[in-house]
Amino acid sequence: MRAAVLFNYKEPLKIEDIEIDDPKENEVMVQIVATGLCHSDVNVFVGATPVPPPVVAGHEIAGIVKKVGPNVTRVKPGDRVISAFIHPCGKCRNCISGHENLCETFSSVRLKGTMFDGTTRLRLKNGTPVRTFLGGGFAEYAIVHENALTVVPQDMNLEKVAVLGCAGITGYGAVNSAKIEPGETVAVIGVGGVGLSVIQLLKASGAGRIIALGTKKWKLEKAMELGATDVINTKETDPIKALKEMTGGGPDVVIEAGGTQETIQMAIEGVRIGGRVVLVGLPPVSAQIPLRIAMIVRNGIQIIGNYGGRPRIDMPRLLELVKTGKYDPSKLVTGRYKLEEINEAVKLLEEGEAIRSLIIP
Repeated sequence: MRAAVLFNYKEPLKIEDIEIDDPKENEVMVQIVATGLCHSDVNVFVGATPVPPPVVAGHEIAGIVKKVGPNVTRVKPGDRVISAFIHPCGKCRNCISGHENLCETFSSVRLKGTMFDGTTRLRLKNGTPVRTFLGGGFAEYAIVHENALTVVPQDMNLEKVAVLGCAGITGYGAVNSAKIEPGETVAVIGVGGVGLSVIQLLKASGAGRIIALGTKKWKLEKAMELGATDVINTKETDPIKALKEMTGGGPDVVIEAGGTQETIQMAIEGVRIGGRVVLVGLPPVSAQIPLRIAMIVRNGIQIIGNYGGRPRIDMPRLLELVKTGKYDPSKLVTGRYKLEEINEAVKLLEEGEAIRSLIIP
């Protein structure tokens, strides 16, 4: 099969003809229809998320089940599916206690780029193993754990829902963990795929004022189109001062989806006394953020880390929100590219000129 392989960090991807093994126990082979391109993939390409190359990235996967391994019960060949970027084992303590987004088994192999057994299902023609990042969807086929998959209704366009695999389920998890009360004021920092999903889901959840913060005028306009009531261009004004003035002391909740030191500090400094900060943006794995601890303690600020949603529980709910028109993932897609054009799509994302691009094998 063809796949976009990263051989060295900070180098263009190469389209290679590689081998793929059959799925093993609880694994599924998916024929890819479309895979969304996310900043988390770019972090792999530049080495900020250091999955060892050669590696195939791509984790917002939509496709058709081609083969199933032993003991697979959740899907069957021919099913139309989407894959979440989280692949829960279903057996560890976190999985069985309702926190499968924090699966301990998956966490132990996530940055190794292997399946749960420590091996890969892909290899070069010379036999060299090829790792995958959260699925390996920039290819014609991918092998994923069955618990990552959700069956998509026949009347729903697979390309339309591909970005639910990360942007959608991350946004859902962020809003869920924030425990938004009706009418609360919420600021969303970062208006990429996750931030724009958060805004749509906040509107669906009954949040009051929704303030979007970003640096690109066209993305802020998109945020207003999708449910934001106000916007702040952080390049043109002091965002913390603006937030405090607009809300009389700061928003009740700040959801940070930018994943930089600057935006994380902005979130913590901008929230009101007694407010909640939800961190969902992912900086490089080595990033450390200085905190004014006394301010956090005296102001009673809650800082909540959230890593996506629960695939088997939350993804069906997301599909229902899509079906009822309360969340439209297709609004995040700014381009479609063939597998051979993936480096062009990566460049646009790095330059901030794309929200989500679909890579079509």
